[in-house]
Amino acid sequence: MKKNLKKIAVLALALAMSVGMMSGCGSKSSSSSSSKSDTASKTSLVIAIDSDYNNLNPLTCSNTAESRTDDQIYDSLLRKDPNDTNKLLPRVAKSWDISKDGKCYTFHLRDDVTFQNGDKLTAKDVKWSFEQCAKSEYQGSTVDGFDHAEIVDDYTIKIYTSSVYAPFLSSLASLSLLDKAYYEKVGKDKFAQEPIGCGPYKWVSHDDGSKWVLEAYDKYYLGAPAIKKVTYKVIGDSSSMAVGLQTGEIDFADVSDASAYAQISKDKDVKVEKVNQTTFSFIAMNTQKKPYNNVKFRQAISYAVDRDAIVKSVAEGLGVANSNLLEKSRLGYSDSEKQYNYDPTKAKALLKEAGITGTYDLGTMYVAEKYKALAQVIQSELSDIGLTTKIEILEFNTYLSKLQKGDFGITCLQMDLNGDTQQVSLALTKQYIGMANNARWSDPKVEQWFKDAVQTIDESEREKIYEKIFSYVQEQAVYVSLYNPTLLYAHNANLTIPTIPNDGQYLIYDFAWK
Repeated sequence: MKKNLKKIAVLALALAMSVGMMSGCGSKSSSSSSSKSDTASKTSLVIAIDSDYNNLNPLTCSNTAESRTDDQIYDSLLRKDPNDTNKLLPRVAKSWDISKDGKCYTFHLRDDVTFQNGDKLTAKDVKWSFEQCAKSEYQGSTVDGFDHAEIVDDYTIKIYTSSVYAPFLSSLASLSLLDKAYYEKVGKDKFAQEPIGCGPYKWVSHDDGSKWVLEAYDKYYLGAPAIKKVTYKVIGDSSSMAVGLQTGEIDFADVSDASAYAQISKDKDVKVEKVNQTTFSFIAMNTQKKPYNNVKFRQAISYAVDRDAIVKSVAEGLGVANSNLLEKSRLGYSDSEKQYNYDPTKAKALLKEAGITGTYDLGTMYVAEKYKALAQVIQSELSDIGLTTKIEILEFNTYLSKLQKGDFGITCLQMDLNGDTQQVSLALTKQYIGMANNARWSDPKVEQWFKDAVQTIDESEREKIYEKIFSYVQEQAVYVSLYNPTLLYAHNANLTIPTIPNDGQYLIYDFAWK
């Protein structure tokens, strides 16, 4: 269990990097002024995505292209409510019960679920899916706490955890259910290239580096999808995606790029959906070194930065200023927590309390190229309170190596710890120093509180524990949180899509042309 969390923690340091530029969108066409009558009978969808996939085996999923495609091909026992990701909705499991001791989950499965090759889904497939996921070095954390499964009958299964693990149920929204017979028949390599799931879309073809195609699975247990054919086109350049949306060659795309947004935001034929993310941009200070081990110094830095100005200049308006580690929708966020509003006067006073007067040199601020603009703004704002630093840009893997070894004083970056609030423990506990714990900070009280939270099934009680944790962490200014980036999805104005949750996970099954 710990091994898998650690692998994810290391991966969580980086946001997805863009792959090579690719052209794929032509000049303005007549389709750019499409009307409802043009799309009312349309049953196909073209999605632009910035990179190709390597494989579609959810057990080895490692990038956004794979994750977004797997979401359409596979299904899960339950699903997070897109309007409130703290709520769970039935999926392949029509209902479930939790034992009094909190260590046994009984799932009652639908009896009308089939895989895309016609195989019936039964408890054997569910048991096997749990066991295989638990072994996966990529996805093992999805079933953290899993001990063993017991089949009651074809459509009833008991899942046991080794101890009480409160986030267990919500994490199962990410557990893809696999066809045991098909997987064992064709082997993992063929399965990865010719996948079979029980979701609403089946894999059809893949042109390396160019595109891949899915088709509707008309025997899907919730009913046949309205969109019958889905084509993913690899377009590495956001501007080309924007042109494709305007010409009508692209129907849907992730365009989280300010220049692309500016390009399409005033086009009446394109609609943009803004999705707040739990990803956070922040300053990390090595609390194992002076002066960063002084809470007054860390608080001073927290007051020294103008978050609204950073959102405007660095994120070009595509973000929400936030001095808290938790985004507002997450369990445990509270408006009563200490807020670090821009106050350079207070920052200077706190520096004085920390024993720093006059100009103080912080040395080198190492950053990756992608964080250069953010570092430059922070450098300027620190100089306003008498703190100087020199920026050094490093190749990305070299930068990560410095973070992991603790060979730095202050830096800035972004991190994505999606899912249950417990995931944020990776940034705040001792065992993850050198991985997601970039501050290299720990406190026995916080360690214990996270243990208490994970063993508390009652959500309202668990929320109180998280509020206690993050109020304390905020007071300690462990990290200088800056903002939560905004994710942008753009689509043809005649395409109806539901609410997209803050993890960015969308289901094409819910899309429809109007």
